[in-house]
This record gives sequence, structure tokens and C-alpha cells, in this order.
Amino acid sequence: MIQFREIQLTDKPSIDRLLGRAEAPICDYTFVNIYAWQPIYHTTWAEVEGALVVRFVLDDEPAYMIVGAEDYGRVLTILYEEARQIGVRLRLVGMSSDAAAQFARWAEETCGAERFAVCDNPDYRDYIYSVEDLSTLAGRKYQPKRNHINKFESKYEYEFRELTPQYFQECLCLECRWQLRKAVMENPNMAKEHECKDTDEKTAIRRAFDAYEELGLYGGVLLVDGHVAAFTYGSAMSEDTFCTHIEKADATLDGIFPMINRSFARALQQKGFRYVNREEDMGLAGLRRSKHSFYPVRLQEKIGVRELTQREVECRALWMEVFGDSREEVDRFLIDVHRDENLLTHSEQGRVVSMLNIVELQTDYGPTAYLYAIATAAEWRGRGLASALISQAIAIARERGYGAVMLIPADEKLVGYYKRFGFGEPSYKLDFSNGYDFGTGDAERDVAVVLPL
Repeated sequence: MIQFREIQLTDKPSIDRLLGRAEAPICDYTFVNIYAWQPIYHTTWAEVEGALVVRFVLDDEPAYMIVGAEDYGRVLTILYEEARQIGVRLRLVGMSSDAAAQFARWAEETCGAERFAVCDNPDYRDYIYSVEDLSTLAGRKYQPKRNHINKFESKYEYEFRELTPQYFQECLCLECRWQLRKAVMENPNMAKEHECKDTDEKTAIRRAFDAYEELGLYGGVLLVDGHVAAFTYGSAMSEDTFCTHIEKADATLDGIFPMINRSFARALQQKGFRYVNREEDMGLAGLRRSKHSFYPVRLQEKIGVRELTQREVECRALWMEVFGDSREEVDRFLIDVHRDENLLTHSEQGRVVSMLNIVELQTDYGPTAYLYAIATAAEWRGRGLASALISQAIAIARERGYGAVMLIPADEKLVGYYKRFGFGEPSYKLDFSNGYDFGTGDAERDVAVVLPL
């Protein structure tokens, strides 16, 4: 078996040497991100056939990232055998398009490409910008940004400085205020003085600050009236590309985000960088709009792979047959949402002919079982298979202590069908603007029927 070991600061030279062979400017290919997020993802690493292999724990199962492999197929074979030995299915993250093409050839030659879900999830694509564009904000398209900056400069006494240890504590306090403001916006009933908890991101920031110089970090702070109103930091990926890992600001100050962005871009330009990777938007609608409003020169794909069971392969085929979705759309669900214990199926003649997925959502009812992608093969309809799965899902929801069961009827004719199980009229508006869209594709029609439990 591969001897993986925990990420230590002393590993930086060895890991940086391997990262230097990366084929794409992916933010995950930085020692800072690997090290700073280690406590959250239980990250370990090993050198395999001259390549860097990083192992994360995602959703309680291992996932691997391969960087700089000369013989990609050989490394994949070793990881595939490793997964078999520890009793898990192979899962890969952070693949460039070149790596994904090599994976596809390997899969076809070994166990078959059908055995894997492969997806370039737009939520995880890195935004790559021109440093010059962000420094000058020239042209009509950046006029709104310049207007925000002009407003900021007219209202506040400010100064931009390099981020140094003397500002760390203020930065952490700002991050706490940012977190609390976000929590109150999401839940207006929450008291503004609610305790600031240690989030995963705050843990990563503190870990980065504790080893700031050793990690080779560079950042800046925007001071307003002498106090930290925004801060940012990152690390060099190459001679011409910098990666911004964190940017936080007091959103109550008009124009603060364009101001810290431009100020830091100018500092990076002075250091000779031409491009800056500002990482992904994580599927957050507001963050996505913001990142696009600065006009990236490219979006860097980060492709994920997950090995499937035969049941999942059959469910994917049924899903595509019934709903007409593309394989990549279904694969995205299978990689990022699907859980074995939440997939209910009925098989006939050796294959899955009816299925239902339970997705846990947080709603006004508390933890809620959302029933998604209910499908039955055409030749097996009218035999009560879907009804049996819905009844089973409701029983599971009760057993788990969910507050309600919800689903969105595909058309009005199905509302009466769902009433047999205790669902009411469509009444609960669901918002899928952040992350995976479990809705109809039309946000106005995403109104669920509810079965309170």
C-alpha cells in the first residue's frame, strides 16, 4: 500500500518541487491550500512514480489528486489497486482537461469508461484574470467598478499596506464580523451579537497566519480610519501567475471590494505577475456574479471522477432515458450530491427499472427530505413501482427525524397523484440559485408540495 503521510511545513520543498511540474494553474496545486486546509480534509500526501498524490477525505471517503505524473496511467493503476485494498471506490479531484483525457484512455483500457462518473463542475472552476486588467480597470466594461471605487475614495480616509503579522488579529476579527453579518443576512431572526464560531475557512486562515512567512505568503490590508477594513493574501504559482487564497472585507463600506481588489492587483503588478487565479465561486450565485463582473480571461476546469457501482451505472442510464439529461449532468449529481444510502431502487430482470433519490435540504421545517429524479422505465410504468419507492422514502424520512418531505411535481396533473401520500398543493418556494439545481430549470416554477412529518 502507498505510505501517505500528514502534511508538515517541512514537506514544503519536496511538495513544491512536485507542484512545479503541474500542467495547469489550478488553485489546489499550491502548497498553501494543501497545508492550510489539512485539518478540514485530513490531507495526506505521497510521491508515487515521480508524481505528487494528495489524498483528501471528502464525504467520509478518500479522494485523490494527482499532479505532475509522467506516466499517468501507471499512477492511476496504483491508486486503483490502493482503493481496492482499503475497500473503497476510486475518486479523483482537481483534474485538468489533459489529465482527464489520459484518465479516459486508462479507464477504457482497464475496467471500462462506463464504470466512472466524470464531470467538469462549473462550481469548482478557477477564475483566471489579467493583473493588468484588474490594476487599470480600463474600458467601458469596468466603468461600474470605477464608479464604486470613486465613491469609496470620496467617502473614506484609507491606506493600502502590505499584510504583516501586526494586522493578523484585526484580520481575524474582521473575518468574524463578516461571518456574523452573513449569518444574520441568511437568518434575520439571529441576534447580531451571536457568537462567532470557528468555521472551516477561519481554521484555514489561522493556520496560514501561524506559518505566514514559512508558507511564502504575500498579502495586503486596506485600512480605513486606521483600522483593517479589508485584507487579502495568496501565494505564487509560477513566475507570472499568483493565486489569491483569501479576500475579506467589511461589506458595509461602499466600494470596499473593488478597492481591495484593485489595490492588491497593483501590488502584484509591481512584483511582475501577469495573471492572478482568484479561485472558484463554489456555486454561490452572488459570488459567481461578482467574479464574472471582473471579466476573467479564462475559467480553469477542475474535473472530478468517481467510480460507480453497477446499480449506479444502471440508474444513470435510466435517468438519461427518462429525463433526457446529458451524461455529464447526471454525472455531476453522482459525484457531488449522490449518497448510496439515499438512492432507492427497484430491479426487474437483473436491472434497475425504477429509482428515487433523497436529497437532504434545510428548510423552514428543519432537515427536509427532498425527493428527486423519480423515474420508472417506460415498459414498467403503471405497476406501482414509483409509489412503493415514495412510500419507502417517507418512512425513511420519519425514521431519520426529518421535519418534512418535499418534491416538485413535473406537471399539474401529478399534484393529485402526490396527494395520495399526504402532500398538499404546491406551496413552498425553493431556491436553488446556490449550488446544484434540483429544480425545474425555471426558478419561478420551483414550488414544492409538502408533507409535514
